[in-house]
Amino acid sequence: MINRNSVIPIYYQIEDWIKSQIENEQLRVDKVIPSERELTELFGVSRYTVRQAIGNLVNEGYLYRLSGKGTFVKDRNVIYKENKYTSFSEDMESLGKILKNKVIGFAITTASSSIANRLSINEKDDVISIKRIRSVDDVPFSYEMLFIPREIVGNMDEGFAEGSMMDYYENHLGLDIDHSLETIESVKAIEKTAEKLQVPKDAPLLLVKSKLFLGNGKQIHYRKSYFRGDKYKFTIKLKR
Repeated sequence: MINRNSVIPIYYQIEDWIKSQIENEQLRVDKVIPSERELTELFGVSRYTVRQAIGNLVNEGYLYRLSGKGTFVKDRNVIYKENKYTSFSEDMESLGKILKNKVIGFAITTASSSIANRLSINEKDDVISIKRIRSVDDVPFSYEMLFIPREIVGNMDEGFAEGSMMDYYENHLGLDIDHSLETIESVKAIEKTAEKLQVPKDAPLLLVKSKLFLGNGKQIHYRKSYFRGDKYKFTIKLKR
């Protein structure tokens, strides 16, 4: 279990063991893991070494502590939001996950009446349409359709669609992002969407429709995203 002759530090080997136990569901989400004393006896190491391994996994988002109760397995598919807009890219980064965007559609088109209404622009205004599959740790998480008024981004290069749109808006264009309005509903996967997300037809999905706005009230985009129901969950803190 522990290779004391390895160049890999012992605390790192303990981290890998705990991660493997989580991945194999031997240690389950929101369930307490063995205590420091139990892990010390199991691996035949000092409590300091065990504490270092656990502390690193807490910082990486694999575990969380409850005072007086112990250390528990964290659900790494849950996004926690507290009165602040964060993008999906930022959410995944906070969880230590690797996000990849595969662009499967990029076009400059004219706005239909439906899209024009959702973007608060005129029908037949130029719109950049982006379709992409967003994978986390090489597993498809969401299928996204994004519509941006061309006047916002000008001659946008397709390569930017492979990265974070928030990063593009804020750091490349220097836009002042203010807020987002989002509608969330439960739907079943139709055949085409199921194929893109590698799930069975009629699998549960979360459909998130969002509008992003600048500080002056001007809308930046309209986004329609299908998230896998078995992979994406979030908790929102609301104060009265």
